[in-house]
Amino acid sequence: MKKILLMLSVVFIFSACNKCVECVDSYNGQTEEWYVYDGDGGATFGDRITEVCSDNFESKEDFNNYIDAIEDEGVDCKSDFWN
Repeated sequence: MKKILLMLSVVFIFSACNKCVECVDSYNGQTEEWYVYDGDGGATFGDRITEVCSDNFESKEDFNNYIDAIEDEGVDCKSDFWN
């Protein structure tokens, strides 16, 4: 019985994952970064990452079409599975 519950939980974990992707936009080859202005000129703090999740769409097809459309515009999207 414990093995069955373990297997079901593993299947649930993997079926629930991979619903989101992280997208990084770039302009003219420059990756958009977080930037903070201060009295000394400012500082950057890494890439600006936007997370897009399939839960925000009515169907998986709409989600995939949206990801394809923004990738055609130069946005780089990667799976959020290991983060």
